Amino acid sequence: MYTYFKSKDELIRATVLEEQNTALAAHNEPCSGSFFDRLCKQVVSCISDVGYPVTHHLWVEIMAESARNPELREAFIASDNIMRQSIAGIIAQGIAAGEFRRDIDPQALTIILFAFIDGLIARKAINPAFSLETDVPAFPDLMSKLLK
Repeated sequence: MYTYFKSKDELIRATVLEEQNTALAAHNEPCSGSFFDRLCKQVVSCISDVGYPVTHHLWVEIMAESARNPELREAFIASDNIMRQSIAGIIAQGIAAGEFRRDIDPQALTIILFAFIDGLIARKAINPAFSLETDVPAFPDLMSKLLK
């Protein structure tokens, strides 16, 4: 690994960037459904499909390391801002289309959604049998209450 990365911090920054790029590509995929369906799909994907090379366990470790290390924190927050901006764009499109309430603050809602995502990623790391669909069947209702 250290042939390609000079330090653990550099490796973590590269991993965060790769995860960001993978998620942004998914956010930009064409979607024929509603903005609600698109947003739910993205949130579920963030929770369930933490992508290669990241696992649920590794993502929890990256968050913990970012909390301890100011340089990594800066990189994590920058990536988080980019990710939240992308999700906020979907929310804003849903508002403009009249699908979501007009009083929603997309930026504030992304903080709530990412807290939910991060918490459920941690739950999946702790309990590999955890399934959003099985263990939180009210997820679509929760999302609907936040948006509509």
